[in-house]
This record gives sequence, C-alpha cells and structure tokens, in this order.
Amino acid sequence: MLERLMDMNNTRLKELLDKYLDGTATDKEISEVDGWYRSFENDPGLTSQFSPEQRTALEQLLFLRISRQVEAAEPQLKVSHRSVRWLVAATVALLIAAGGFYLVRERSAPQEMAKAMVTEQTGGNGIKKITLPDGSLVWLNVDSKVKYEEHKAREIWLEGEGYFEVTSRQNDPFIVHAGKLEVNVLGTSFNIDAYTPSAKVTVTVASGKIAVGNNGSSTTTLVANQQAVYHAATDQLEKNDIAAADASAWTQGQLIFKKALFRDIAYKLERRYDVRIRFASEQIASSLITARFDANVPFKNVLGMLCEIYGCSYRQEPGSNEYLVYKKETTK
Repeated sequence: MLERLMDMNNTRLKELLDKYLDGTATDKEISEVDGWYRSFENDPGLTSQFSPEQRTALEQLLFLRISRQVEAAEPQLKVSHRSVRWLVAATVALLIAAGGFYLVRERSAPQEMAKAMVTEQTGGNGIKKITLPDGSLVWLNVDSKVKYEEHKAREIWLEGEGYFEVTSRQNDPFIVHAGKLEVNVLGTSFNIDAYTPSAKVTVTVASGKIAVGNNGSSTTTLVANQQAVYHAATDQLEKNDIAAADASAWTQGQLIFKKALFRDIAYKLERRYDVRIRFASEQIASSLITARFDANVPFKNVLGMLCEIYGCSYRQEPGSNEYLVYKKETTK
C-alpha cells in the first residue's frame, strides 16, 4: 500500500492537486483524491518518522497555507472544510514521498488558525497608496491586491503589482509572497510585478537589500538597481542590473518601456486603459520597443506612437474597446 500510494503521489496526485487549486478538478477527480485520503489516514507508515506533535503541527501549517491559497481562488472555487482537510493530508503524503518538505513560512503558532485578514485592492482605473500598521507604505497598481493578517502586516500576499517602502525593524523581517516567490527584507524599497505569476514574477530593488526565493529551491540577493525575474516555465531566477526608477515610474503615472516586447507593453496598456489589444502577427507582438509616456496621455496617442516606432498601424473594432495592430503594407 505504501509503495503504491507514494508512486501515485509523485505523478497523478500532484496533477490533481494543481487542478484542484486552479478550480478545474472534476467531481470524479475529487472523489479519486478523496479515496487516496482515506488510504492515507489508514496507513500510519507514511508519517512514522514524526511524533504526534510534529504530525499535528505539520498538518496545521499546511492547512493554513493551503486555506489561504484556496481563499484567494474564490469566488470561482467553493471549498468545504473536509475538502481542504483531504487536500492537506494528500499534500503531506506527497511531500513525504518526495523525500523533503515544502518551505512553509508561517510566523504564527499552529494553534492560532483563525486569523482576521485585511484586504486592500484597486479597481481598473486607479493607483492606491496604503499605509500599513508598521508604517510601511505600499502603492498598488491597477487591478492589484494585498492581503495580510490584522495587526501583523509584515507578511503580505500580493496579487498584481506593488511598490513597497518598508519601515526597518531589527530582527523583524518584512515578507512578501508573490506567486511562487518570497521576498524577505528588513527595510528597503522595491517593486514587484506579479500580474502573471504563472508566467513570470519580477522584483526590482530601488534601495537597500533583499533576498528573493522561489519555494526554497533557489534564492538570490538583490541590492539597489538590480532585478530578479522568476520564470515559472523553467522554475528559474534570472538576475539583471536595471534602472530601478523605471520599474516604479507607474507610481507617478508614467509608462516607461526599455527594449520591451510589444506584447508585454500591450498587457500594461490594457490594464491602464481598460482596452484589449490584438496583433496581426507574432512578428509584431515580439518586436522590441523603447518608449516613455507621461501621465494622462490618451490611449490612442500612446498606441499610435508605439505603432509609428515599428511602422505599424491600428484600427478599433466597431462598437468595442478592442484594437488590432497590423503592418501598414500587408493589412488593410
């Protein structure tokens, strides 16, 4: 039983856990994992290396972490207490089968499970400045969100993009979770772009020094004017030198692009102006562009100037906020 379960945990179970967290698991797949959960409960050999206290603490820590992931997926995903329990148990089995532990960084005691969470967020048409209880400042870009425990705002969960100015506290690090990245710092200013965590997360340091890690498998240290880019597809961190002021220019309403892919620029424009941009070819989408725009420049002016740089044109689809970018000489 133990060998069979461990084999499944390393293959099929991991796939189902990912699908469950994404909200795409079917009822049949949920029942499949539920069966593994019952087998896990009846097979004490899986956790024989732990004392009862260690087993309880591990399950509580994993429960808290996964509960937060599930909560972040709502309202699309509705989860019962028992569903989360079997997910935790299955995850414990997976970790043991893999021969190690996932990095779980919960600062509170295991018994303090029920925490009041504070959520700050922006809509699609503005930037928000937030002062945290410890005096740290956060600027949230459009369609962004931060969550933290009430009265304990030095551990933050970020979705979207945020610029942080962290108040220094000796021996009390400030932690930001963004996708699979974890940023640790005592006092500094930095920008995190986690709009597309399934593709990449970018961390740029304006001052001070931070440590960036991706689930414990790789860690790098950044100082002022350095940037780390986490590529989800390869699970790798890339480190570069960069002008940090460019990464945080959005806090002043500016748009700065340096050798950026046209498609990446389009993502930023879509969020800023609430539009949709399509490309007539991959060649246009992957072209590199350098440009700077001040605040309050109308969208059509920005898109028009970007198209002019690369010899393109654009047209708006009738009755919609969708725009097509195409080569002048090939598409009418």
